[in-house]
Amino acid sequence: MASGVDSANAETGRGGTLLERSEQLAALNELLAAVASTSQGRLVLIGGEAGVGKTALVRCFSDRRSSAARVASGACDPLFTPRPLAPFQDLALEVGGEFAAAVDRARPPHDVAAALLRALRLPSPTIVVLEDLHWADEASLDVLRLVGRRARSVPALLLFTYRDDQLGRAHPLRTLLGELGGAAAAVRLHLAPLSLGAVVELARPHAVDATELHRRTGGNPFFVTEVLAAGAGQIPATVSDAVLARAARLSPRGRTLLEAVAVVPPVAEVWLLHALCPDSVGCLEECLQSGTLTAVAGGVAFRHELARMSIEATLPPDQRLDLNSRALVALSNRGGVDPSRVAHHAEVAGEAESVLRYAPAAAARAASTGAHRESAAQYARALRFADRLPAVERGLLHELHSHETFLYGELDEAIASRKRALDLFFEADATDSQGPALSFLSPVMRCSGPVQEADECVRAALGILDDSPACPESAMVRAQIAMLRLNVEDGEGAELWGTRAHDMAERLGDQETLVHALNTIGTARLLRGDLEGLAMLRRSIELATADFEQQAGRAYINIAWASVRQRLYAVTDANFSEAVSWRTRPGASSNAAHGRERSSWPRRRSPALSRTLHRGSSGFPSLPWSGPDAAIRTTPQRFVR
Repeated sequence: MASGVDSANAETGRGGTLLERSEQLAALNELLAAVASTSQGRLVLIGGEAGVGKTALVRCFSDRRSSAARVASGACDPLFTPRPLAPFQDLALEVGGEFAAAVDRARPPHDVAAALLRALRLPSPTIVVLEDLHWADEASLDVLRLVGRRARSVPALLLFTYRDDQLGRAHPLRTLLGELGGAAAAVRLHLAPLSLGAVVELARPHAVDATELHRRTGGNPFFVTEVLAAGAGQIPATVSDAVLARAARLSPRGRTLLEAVAVVPPVAEVWLLHALCPDSVGCLEECLQSGTLTAVAGGVAFRHELARMSIEATLPPDQRLDLNSRALVALSNRGGVDPSRVAHHAEVAGEAESVLRYAPAAAARAASTGAHRESAAQYARALRFADRLPAVERGLLHELHSHETFLYGELDEAIASRKRALDLFFEADATDSQGPALSFLSPVMRCSGPVQEADECVRAALGILDDSPACPESAMVRAQIAMLRLNVEDGEGAELWGTRAHDMAERLGDQETLVHALNTIGTARLLRGDLEGLAMLRRSIELATADFEQQAGRAYINIAWASVRQRLYAVTDANFSEAVSWRTRPGASSNAAHGRERSSWPRRRSPALSRTLHRGSSGFPSLPWSGPDAAIRTTPQRFVR
C-alpha cells in the first residue's frame, strides 16, 4: 500500500488494535453476550463529533463478532433532502424478505418497524448498525422510535451512531434520543478525540511533528489519518488539503473515478460508475487500495463524508454539471430507482423538466411513509423550477407544499405557501375549487393563532360552496366553523354548526366530516357537564380509522381539556392511560398526537378571493350570522382545540 496509514485503521497502533477504544469495545462485547444469553435486545447510542471514529468502532466490533452474530447495516443520506427510510433501504439489501418488501413499497413506519422486528426474531443474535442518524429523515426516526422502544423483544444488538456536536435544541433526533436514552435496554457511548499519546503513536513512522499534528487536528482520528496518508512530511492547513493530497497520488483515471463517486452520495453502484466514467471503472481497485474509497453494500463509497465533500468541492462547474447530467440519465433510464435520488441530480444538473417530474413523485413517496418534512422539501425543490408552469399548476404545487409543511408544524410557512397558491389561482381566474382552498387555510390559521382571519376564510368558503350542490367540502366547512366556535368557547354555536355538519355528512356518506363533527359536538357538551358528550367523543375515536387518526388525537386532547374543566378526574385519568396506549401502539403516527388535520379532499382547488384575503374581511360575502350564528368572537385566550 502506498500510504503508511489507511483510514480504515486510522485509530490503530502498530499492533492493529483501535487506540483508546478498548473500553467501548469491551462494553459492546458484554452487551452482545447479554443478548445471546437472554435473547433480550440492547440499544447502544454512540455519539461523537464528525470523524471521531464511530464508524471505525462499529466496523471493528462487527468484523470481530461476525462469526457469532449476523451483521446488517445501513446509513442515512448526507443530502439536503434525504431519501425516506434511507438507512432501512440499505438494511433491506442484507435482511431481505418481508422487511425488504415493506421498505421497497414505502410502507408507513409502523409496518416497516414491525417487519424488521419480525426479521430479527432468530435463534442467534443480530448486530444491527445504523449510522449517521443526525441526517435521518422523519420516517426513519419514526421507525427508530418504534424499534428502539421494543429492543428487548428481539435478540439483537442495535448500534445507532450520530454526531452529537450537530444536534441543536430543535433537532428532531434530540427528541428521539431523549425518548430512547432512558429506556432500560439503552446504553450511551461517547467517543472522545484521541489523546496526544495516541497521536504520537500513530505519527511515529512518519516525519511529522506529533504535537503540532495533535494541536491542529484536535486529535480527530479522521483528520489525523488524512494528514499522515498525504505523506507530504508536513501538516496541511486544512483536512481538505490532506484529502486532496491523497487523491493526487492516484492515476488520472483513478482521480476521474473518485470524482464520479463524489457526486452520487451516499453510495455509487458499479453499474452507475460505468455510465458516469466508463473508461475509469477499471481503476476501482486502485481507489480501494489507496484508502480513498471503501466497498459497501451495493457499491462503493468514501470512508467519510468530509472526504467526499472535499473532492466534490474541487470539481469545476462544467464537470459537476456533466457528471450530474449523466447520473440523471442513467438513474431515470434504470427504472425502480428512488425518485428522490433522481430529483437530486436533476436539480444539480438544472434540468427543470426532470425536477418537475421526479420531485413531486419523491414528495408523494415521502408523505406515504410519514416523512412530511422531506415531502415538503421535495415540493419546495419542484417550486424552484416551476416558473414556466401555468399559474394553476404552480398553485397546485404550493397547495401540496402547504399541506405537508402544516403536517410537520411549520404553520407560518404553510400559511405563506397557501396564500401564494390563492394568488396564483386568482391570477388564472380558476374558480372551480375556491371554497376548499379557503377552507383548508382556515384551520392552519387557527392553529397559528389569528382566529379572526381563520373566521374570515371559512365564512368566505361557506358563501362560495353554498352556491353549489351539497358536497363533502360543504360539510367540512360547517365542521370547521363549529371547531372555530369551540375554539373561542362558544358552545351553542359549536353545537349548532357541528350538528349541521354532522347531518350533511351522514346524507353524503362523508366519514371524515362525521368524525370531525362528533368530536366538536361531544366536546361542547362535555364542557357543560353533559356526559353524552363523552360518548360522542368516544364514538369519534372509534370511527377515526387510520385515515383520520389525527381526529382521534384531537378527541383525546379534548376529553382531557373538558374533563379537567368539569373536575371529572376519573375520566381524565382513564383518558390519559388510554391515550398513551393509543399513541405508542404500532400503528401510531407522529402527527396524530398533535391533532393536526389530514384532509382527504381533492387536491385541485382554485381561489378567486386571495387578494381580498390579504386585505381583510371587507370583501367577503355578507352572511346572516345573528343569534347563535353571530360572528365568531375573538378572545385573548386561544384554545387550540
